[in-house]
Amino acid sequence: MDEMHPGYGKEVDLWACGVILFTLLAGSPPFWHRKQMLMLRMIMEGRYQFSSPEWDDRSDTVKDLISRLLVVDTAARLTAEQALAHPFFRQYQKEDVRLFSPRKSFRVLIVSVLACIRMYSRYRRVRPLTREVLARDPYSIRGVRKLIDGCAFRIYGHWVKKGEQQNRAALFQNTAKIMLLGLEDFET
Repeated sequence: MDEMHPGYGKEVDLWACGVILFTLLAGSPPFWHRKQMLMLRMIMEGRYQFSSPEWDDRSDTVKDLISRLLVVDTAARLTAEQALAHPFFRQYQKEDVRLFSPRKSFRVLIVSVLACIRMYSRYRRVRPLTREVLARDPYSIRGVRKLIDGCAFRIYGHWVKKGEQQNRAALFQNTAKIMLLGLEDFET
């Protein structure tokens, strides 16, 4: 750092407030580029845009506040008093702000999420296995279905063709395939 540099004043804090407000409302910073030098140039020139779809439903008052906070010239930038007197902060009545309770909204959200979790867990809970269910539809229960398929494969697994070397016709013959192959070689 340059020791002769006078440092930064409160104006930088207001610039930072503009950047934070932009980021909170858009979900992305106002100055970004994948190349660092271009990003630094954008910051130094104060180049940013309200062109993303996130800004379509934002009010003009908040855009005006951000554009007055993100001014490169510190003399033209809003002061803290001017920023607090901006119409964006004056558009709500004190009674409206007092009536809004984020704690109540958060509680409602928590209760809703817990109710959804309870309903989901009851839906996913394993039903009791009875003889009637097994007799009516044994394949409706995944564990029983896997057990039946596993046992059936152990019994009838030799019917499954495992490759070109295996010949199913040899299963129906009384003599082994190796012996038949040996006799063919012997006859020729």
